[in-house]
Amino acid sequence: MQICFIKDGTSLTLPVTPAGYTWAVGRNLETINISQLGDVYRPGGRSRFAGDALECLLPAQEYPWMEAGAVADPQYYLDILTAWAAAGEPVRYIVSGTEINTLVYIESVEYREQDGTGDVYASLRLREYTDLEAREVELVGVPETNTGNASRPTESAGESRSYTIVRGDTLSAICRRYYGKYSATYYNALAKFNGIKNPHLIYPGTTITIPPESVLLGG
Repeated sequence: MQICFIKDGTSLTLPVTPAGYTWAVGRNLETINISQLGDVYRPGGRSRFAGDALECLLPAQEYPWMEAGAVADPQYYLDILTAWAAAGEPVRYIVSGTEINTLVYIESVEYREQDGTGDVYASLRLREYTDLEAREVELVGVPETNTGNASRPTESAGESRSYTIVRGDTLSAICRRYYGKYSATYYNALAKFNGIKNPHLIYPGTTITIPPESVLLGG
């Protein structure tokens, strides 16, 4: 497992893999009080992650357990992380080997030395990003003919489609939208089909081709 942050083409992999991480997926619950029945709960909008801080070690010397290519200079990582936090702009957060590949804010970077080695122990507090302009609103109980919008396809069947990447997109989310699947098999295949070297690094304004599922997976 590796933990990586990406912003504006700069990729920063933590030099030592943290002992663990926290993530959460769910929905906010709305409470409705009904006479003679009491409180009942209905699912509302999707909740956004705002959990425990990510604890990480930024070494000041070479250790055998460091990631390949890591820099034994805590300030190198702190300069980048604190600049991103101060900018108040979303950063892509990726945990390899998992489905976590999303935009977050780095709310704060707290760090300390504690053992006289020069190593720095940092706590990164992350908050999941929400793109208010691109948010999809589900209309419950309203016929589609009244909205003026056709339903979004969940699978690209029969012919290829073109799609222009917007801010906040990931290949994983695009695969979920068009194929109903978001596994590494799908988004890696979509990256390869479009000549994208790094499936975790895509840019708004780029137009990609969404082939039929049978073509994407080679049969």
